[in-house]
Amino acid sequence: MSMSYIQEIHVPRRVAFGPNAVKRIPRVCEDIGINKIQIFSGRTHTKKITSKVIIPQVERTLEDFSHTAFPEHVDLKYLQSQALEIHDKQTYLMAVGGGKIIDYVKVIAGLSKTEYITIPTNASHDGFSNPYINFLLREQITRTEKKTTPSPYIPISPLAIVGDTSLISQAPVESLKAGVGDILAKWVAVKDWKLAHRLKGENYDIYAATFSEMTANMVEEGVRSLGRLFFSEKGIRVLMKALGSSGVAMCIAGSSRPASGSEHLVSHALDRLSYKHGFHIPHGYQTGLVSIIMMYLHGGNWRRIRDILIEVSAPITLQELGIDRDIMLEALQKAHNIRPERYTILSEGLSKKAAINAIEITGID
Repeated sequence: MSMSYIQEIHVPRRVAFGPNAVKRIPRVCEDIGINKIQIFSGRTHTKKITSKVIIPQVERTLEDFSHTAFPEHVDLKYLQSQALEIHDKQTYLMAVGGGKIIDYVKVIAGLSKTEYITIPTNASHDGFSNPYINFLLREQITRTEKKTTPSPYIPISPLAIVGDTSLISQAPVESLKAGVGDILAKWVAVKDWKLAHRLKGENYDIYAATFSEMTANMVEEGVRSLGRLFFSEKGIRVLMKALGSSGVAMCIAGSSRPASGSEHLVSHALDRLSYKHGFHIPHGYQTGLVSIIMMYLHGGNWRRIRDILIEVSAPITLQELGIDRDIMLEALQKAHNIRPERYTILSEGLSKKAAINAIEITGID
């Protein structure tokens, strides 16, 4: 007789989206019972936002708080030292910034077993709403944990999210286009998950999968109705809700499966190649464009993804992405080695001929 499977779902307790949502910070802190908080930001733009916008709200309800601006160069050793200090302080954390700042705070939280609030200042991807960090940083942690035995890193879901569309509307439009690309990738991720379920018997959560697909549907509907006005406050709110819901889908699944499939593996391969070739491309730009190719390989409606990206003027060709065909071909052929335990449409490998064919048929060249 097999034992029953018990699933625990950890999702954000409070979520506030909309214009001037930062004014809800005092209520969020009071409702959750926060009495001490350590705020983290970047050195320049987000430091200014923290000082002028966030701290005045925190001061309305808390006397015990501090603010740390991350230095220009942050490595894992620095994050580990911060985690040790946080552990001794027994405080909550707050991340104010984009994906990089939020990832740093996630690492500190995961190492110190501390809960945190995210206040994203752009909508470039769903990192502000889920417990998982970017691939390259995760690789560093994995390598370190194999060599030493520090306090293990454990992904922790954000305790609360405050998405102020007034702040986010001031972010570069490129970051918002990237957010659209990251969300459209969910259609591919769910197809890969279904494939792994059918061919490998992997556990498949229809609730999490449907939730994830819904986020892409939300953005598609918003783009169709608003067009180039999608990056107005109304459209940004749709995008933020979609990105936030994508994170919840991952929390429900207990992994990044519903939001990260073959398109993310190719994006991770591009991240590795960026060291060698010296390029830097926003994550959502990569996943959006690669989703066109992956949806083609799945036999799905790849033109649907391409047309939405065109509508918001996001990159749909390698030239617009800023890399040449050889780099993309290398990423496509190496992607199956990135996370071999995660079965996708690429897991059996992709020949150079098939990769060239996919690039030419989808017209991304």
